[in-house]
Amino acid sequence: MVAALRQRSDIDVVASAADGAEALRLVTELLPDVLLLDYRLPEMTGADVLHAIRRDHLRTRVLILSGDTASASVYAAVQAGVDGFLSKDADRRSIGDAIVSVARGGTILTPEAQAALTLEVRGRVQDDTPVLSPREREVLKMMAEGLSGPEIAAELQIGTATVKTHTQNVYDKLDVSERAAAVAAALRRRIIE
Repeated sequence: MVAALRQRSDIDVVASAADGAEALRLVTELLPDVLLLDYRLPEMTGADVLHAIRRDHLRTRVLILSGDTASASVYAAVQAGVDGFLSKDADRRSIGDAIVSVARGGTILTPEAQAALTLEVRGRVQDDTPVLSPREREVLKMMAEGLSGPEIAAELQIGTATVKTHTQNVYDKLDVSERAAAVAAALRRRIIE
């Protein structure tokens, strides 16, 4: 792959890495325009590298190359901020063209990745995840952090009765009757992380 990309006049390959940790180190050091990233890497996964790049606010755009186009994988990559997602089955010319497009600000999703993403989004919309208000989410997150009702009230600058109301609304919407069950249900349903 590297040899084929080096033959293109519109792509300058500045480095290649054998694992995720090395890829992240090189991106941090060299700040390339685009990182072509294998999703399955030893030591540090492609997802871990992508999260670190976004966390550190690096301007490098990321194009993932993966043999796994399962809906959850594509969704996770898009949610993490990927700029493109290609199948490993893509031919070298398509990969090179995708790199150039991503470098120019484009977003690339193969038809397979688009279909997988659509399936995942539809599944998430159709699931039974309740809609919590922003304030209910705040209260739930603080519950998960171990804050007591009075501590939540003080933090949010609201009354303890209001916290109790929000807590009861969360319990009702999650169909639970206690704090630990609410937190567990919220984590399982990805309402909070």
